[in-house]
Amino acid sequence: MSKSELEVQAWFISLIHDQKYPTARWAKRFSEIVGVEVELLIKGTIMFILAILVVLKEPHYLANSLLVAAPIILTYCEPSERPSSGIMFIYWTLFGFFVLFDRILEYIPLYYIFKLAVFIGLFLPPSNPTIELIHNKVKSVQEK
Repeated sequence: MSKSELEVQAWFISLIHDQKYPTARWAKRFSEIVGVEVELLIKGTIMFILAILVVLKEPHYLANSLLVAAPIILTYCEPSERPSSGIMFIYWTLFGFFVLFDRILEYIPLYYIFKLAVFIGLFLPPSNPTIELIHNKVKSVQEK
């Protein structure tokens, strides 16, 4: 694995186990209620969402709801986890573009799963080369 892949993997692990993140707090709380390990709970939740996206007749409702709710929760309920305004500008611009063309693009197999992956990618740590490029562009635009 490359250095950036290891850093992204470490970032995902910290999202699950580091209690400063809301995802880790949520996972710990529900794992205690359900009596299942945290990692198993997260994997099960992800698999459940992916399965629902595959079998739903109208998966755009679920995908777009998740893509609207996550940044709003991060911005207003967890301000310490708020992404930079530049990344949010890119996020909402891309989201609007994708939503405009959802009905055309949904004929691509597993489109909504890929769409979720692209938007999750915007929140990856800046050490990832692609994300680092986006962060650098955002910073250069903000400085002007």
